[in-house]
Amino acid sequence: MSNIGFSIPRPAQLRRFQRVFYPAGLRLQKALAEYVNDAGRPDQLVILEHDPVFTLGRNATPADIHMSEDFLATQGVSVHRTDRGGEVTYHGPGQIVVYPICNLRGGREDVGRLVRGLEEAMIRTAADFGVVADRLHGAPGIWVETSRGPEKLGAIGLHLSKWISTHGLAFNVRPNLDHFRWITPCGFADKGVCSLTSLLGDGAPTWVEAADRLQAHLTDGLAMDLQPTQAPSRSVSALTWRRGPSGPQVLMMLRIPSHGFWWQSVTGMMEPGEEPEQTAHRELLEETGLTGTLRPLGLTHSFWVDSSIVRFPDPEPRFNTEICFSMEVSLEAEVKLEPLEHSEYLWCSLDEAHERMKWEGSKAAVVLLKKALGL
Repeated sequence: MSNIGFSIPRPAQLRRFQRVFYPAGLRLQKALAEYVNDAGRPDQLVILEHDPVFTLGRNATPADIHMSEDFLATQGVSVHRTDRGGEVTYHGPGQIVVYPICNLRGGREDVGRLVRGLEEAMIRTAADFGVVADRLHGAPGIWVETSRGPEKLGAIGLHLSKWISTHGLAFNVRPNLDHFRWITPCGFADKGVCSLTSLLGDGAPTWVEAADRLQAHLTDGLAMDLQPTQAPSRSVSALTWRRGPSGPQVLMMLRIPSHGFWWQSVTGMMEPGEEPEQTAHRELLEETGLTGTLRPLGLTHSFWVDSSIVRFPDPEPRFNTEICFSMEVSLEAEVKLEPLEHSEYLWCSLDEAHERMKWEGSKAAVVLLKKALGL
């Protein structure tokens, strides 16, 4: 692939996650772009999966989204404007999103070569599973000729600032294709969108299987000499709640200023040898003096750890993966705050808790609890 992508090997680090909320993905990209901006630091290849989201590129207009904000909210789809090229596109579960955060200075000032390398990696990944995909003149990304006409299997949208690339590609393995019908995807009203699942049915690969192949083709085509990375830390959140006289109440605690000064429920870092459930019970007891009934929320997500809040001994960006639970406690139980972490607490409704939560994962946990309670 060297005549299409890059041919001279360059140090790079691979970071692979599963669910990353889209705003967290933007913060992740910004941190990695600042990191690779310094000469001599490795490029970054990030592979992940987003929550359902429509993103508007620089050329998009509100008319490219056909559904109302209220409707999208009921469907759990958010909307974000970005600085990448292109129009509107969709990201969601079942789609592989790749962010190549590359420093193209020093003889690699050719964004067209980067785009062609990304396209070729997707074409070869499709071929690995028996799908013939190709480029389409005037339409970035990769396309498959179907009985319905050309349909897009993989999209590309990049942003370049001082020869540092951000954003990247989206490759459809098994996303909800109905969501693409709610927009004019990539500005093409006369062309469709497909996925490996829509083309192959039960013979389609899993997200992990397709990501493995795409990763191999990307590291080859972009001539990445992979270097070791710091492993993500692990934490849990235990959304603590009780059955109040007028409905469920969530425990919210205010972090002390040196710990960020935002409202949250119970969270904590996993210690070596701990299972997530053990961490949740330990943190609940240490932070509040409470015990409770733990239930999984079915959500695990990853995010960049802000170095202005947590200090590290070297400049490499750090990441954390959090497993989310709910924790039901007794209505009569007394909260005893750990003053070294939190300065005050309150019990509030699910809606108020959602409003007070600072981070996307915490807000999503409230939504999942609400759904679990049938509200």
